[in-house]
Amino acid sequence: MKNAALNPTSASDRIQSIDAMRGFALLGIFFVNMVDFHSPWMYVDKINYWGDQWNQLVMNLIDFFAQASFYPLFSFLFGYGFIILQNRVTSRGSRFLPIMLRRLLFLFIIGIFHFVAIWHGDILFTYSLCGLLLLFFIRMEGKRLLQIGLGLWLFYAVIFFLLLLPFSTADLTSHDPEAIRNSILVYGSGSYIEILNERVSDWYYVNGGVSGVFLLFSIFPYFLIGAAFAKEGWFNGHRNQLSLVKKLLVIGSVGFLVKLTPFVFESYAFSHLQDSLGGPLVSLFYMAAISLIYYSGRSLKALEWVGKMALTNYLMQSIVSTLIFYNYGLGFYGETEVSTGVLLLICIFLIQIGFSRVWLCKFKYGPIEWIWRMMTYQRRFPLKRNQKEGIVYENH
Repeated sequence: MKNAALNPTSASDRIQSIDAMRGFALLGIFFVNMVDFHSPWMYVDKINYWGDQWNQLVMNLIDFFAQASFYPLFSFLFGYGFIILQNRVTSRGSRFLPIMLRRLLFLFIIGIFHFVAIWHGDILFTYSLCGLLLLFFIRMEGKRLLQIGLGLWLFYAVIFFLLLLPFSTADLTSHDPEAIRNSILVYGSGSYIEILNERVSDWYYVNGGVSGVFLLFSIFPYFLIGAAFAKEGWFNGHRNQLSLVKKLLVIGSVGFLVKLTPFVFESYAFSHLQDSLGGPLVSLFYMAAISLIYYSGRSLKALEWVGKMALTNYLMQSIVSTLIFYNYGLGFYGETEVSTGVLLLICIFLIQIGFSRVWLCKFKYGPIEWIWRMMTYQRRFPLKRNQKEGIVYENH
């Protein structure tokens, strides 16, 4: 029997709330990334570096509402979409493995290009590795995936919290004055090649060696949890899941209490708990809240538009921001306050909403998504939309 031709998912098959979650995750990640775009974020004392109380307040708000709350959301959605794509491909009688391997290879290549040529804070490279690792687990039942994902997540959160507690009075901040000066010098006034070398060095600082293992370990559990939710049919928009979503909202709200602990207890152990336990719980709260909005019959179209072009918009945030702050652009690196960065990112995101809306009225896919799909399915898809044609996107 000949396999049915694989095409991107029709609009009627999409879960619109998932698109909105993806768009919201892009906004939240932008809040966190913006500080790193314009300042040597990795090397500063997060408490005292910003100087005046206003900028520190803005930084604290970002820390409370956004820090470590959106990469788990994006990771969850990647795992969720992983299973949706698997179900769709196998239902057509096609082999899932080669399709997903090509999909991950593209993400791997784009990730390398991103951190080498554009910005060191890339997450796509790590996601491609997590996706490859997820392939070894996808035959498991949803409940088993959930058990493993929750176990890995809580092990990382709780065990390291307990290990760090005895060092509550130690100074474990990453403040490095020499690295700060070097970053400002290179990104603010260096040549493109000097910036490229610094960019790769900064990427390796976070992703190389033991740090890379910890990063992988801190992200992969959310891939498993997202895959588990998809297998169990949770967050699929069906009315029989409404009571579950309400329970998840309550559970997720506990994350805000956990995220308050570093402001009460001055200890690196509680800072770790804030990110590793509080952040993912707040992610759950955000997902449940968005899902409940859709259950109420309302929608978040602006976030849907951005979410349907998530990869394109993610890369555009990096390109635009680095052109504003790096020396080969406008060169404002190290000269921008946190509050100014927030205003700037809001303006950029509003432009992305408008751009996504206009683009998707004329074209079926975002430009990077279009290339991604052709590499995945090894055939050409028409990009331009016919006037009578309904909106068509792939759920990933």
